[in-house]
Amino acid sequence: MGFFNKLFGGKTSVESLQRAVEQKRFADAVYLADELANQPLGDEESLHVAQWRAQAGDGLARLNLIEAKAKQGNGEEHEAADYFAMALQYAHSDQLKEEIVHARDIPFVVLSPSEPVPGSGSSTCVSAEGRRQEVDSSADVDDFIRFDLILTSYPESQRERYHHRGKEFIAAFLLAHEGENVQANEMFKKVNEIDQDDLYWFEVGALQARMGNLTHAKESLEHSLQLNPDLLLAVDALVEVLLALEQVEEARSFLEAKIQTKNGSLVNYHALLVTIHSHRQDWPAAVVHVRHCVQENYSEPDFIVLAAAVMEKVGELAEAEDLLKRLPAGGGCKGHNINLPLAEFYLRHDRELEKAFSSFNAAVKQYPDNPRWRLRLAQTCFARQWHRDGLQLIQQLGDVELPAEMEAERLRLLSQHGA
Repeated sequence: MGFFNKLFGGKTSVESLQRAVEQKRFADAVYLADELANQPLGDEESLHVAQWRAQAGDGLARLNLIEAKAKQGNGEEHEAADYFAMALQYAHSDQLKEEIVHARDIPFVVLSPSEPVPGSGSSTCVSAEGRRQEVDSSADVDDFIRFDLILTSYPESQRERYHHRGKEFIAAFLLAHEGENVQANEMFKKVNEIDQDDLYWFEVGALQARMGNLTHAKESLEHSLQLNPDLLLAVDALVEVLLALEQVEEARSFLEAKIQTKNGSLVNYHALLVTIHSHRQDWPAAVVHVRHCVQENYSEPDFIVLAAAVMEKVGELAEAEDLLKRLPAGGGCKGHNINLPLAEFYLRHDRELEKAFSSFNAAVKQYPDNPRWRLRLAQTCFARQWHRDGLQLIQQLGDVELPAEMEAERLRLLSQHGA
């Protein structure tokens, strides 16, 4: 269930942007930065977003510059012009922009050190076909690197199948994951009909969902599952599309039918049913499927957080705590190294406040631009009767434009503790 969030964007946050830049996922980072630019952010957060957007833009521009030079050297001037234009579009630094313009206006020629300089009396001519193969090889290597990096976020069981795709599919795939949705959509249409298999229709459906064409996305994903009923990628995506279309009962019936066939990964179907019943706020029904997953040791982090919330809703606090303890430890010191969802659980139930404080304090230092952890730290201070510290933190948040729910909590704390 977590893969779909990666593919379709998930929740955009300053932290996810920072991770994308650090991991050199420049296309993802540019997309996330542009999304964040349309959200209310504090001055410091806005500054960091702008810096990371510039860094990611330059990284993506260099990738396009590599493509442009390869196309240029192969005599594909029209395609080269498109890549040069994209490189200029993403580039932020003036120096890089100058480099792009120079390469566009003055095509470069690379000679092997063993080759004599033209005019020295020896021929340096290479057949046009030989040059084309050389450049194609260079471009293919660069495409493969980018393609392989994206596939690291895909289920390992499917990666090998993606490695046997044709050039049109790979080109469309790369465009789609760089946010060039319209171009990707056109490129997918050029894939030979014989190659339009289950993975093809899954990628098309995923792209259509990202573009907001949910009805077409549903049709494409259903076609993918007609070709391969056990393709979990398409199952996961189709469920999310059905939920987005508010076709909750259809999603539930679809998954229950999958379970009845006893084919494929049943634990994943149960995990998706937890999502559906949570969407309906049918907590007792969700619990049934949580326990199926727990028995199978299903440990996908997003599911663990949701499953713990379900158990908490029905009052099974010990089980909720046990689930959250399965998540990797987070920040903290002096042995209080617990993850943030567990820290929030302890805060809600007025337990282990020293550990919660340690984790929130570490999170504030690690993610200074995320007001959520400063608010949680303030709440923990009040819970520990450290009113002056809590009040100071709450007052600091007064200068930050908060989401409505957080602002309501901030005002409640101010009113309760006499600001």
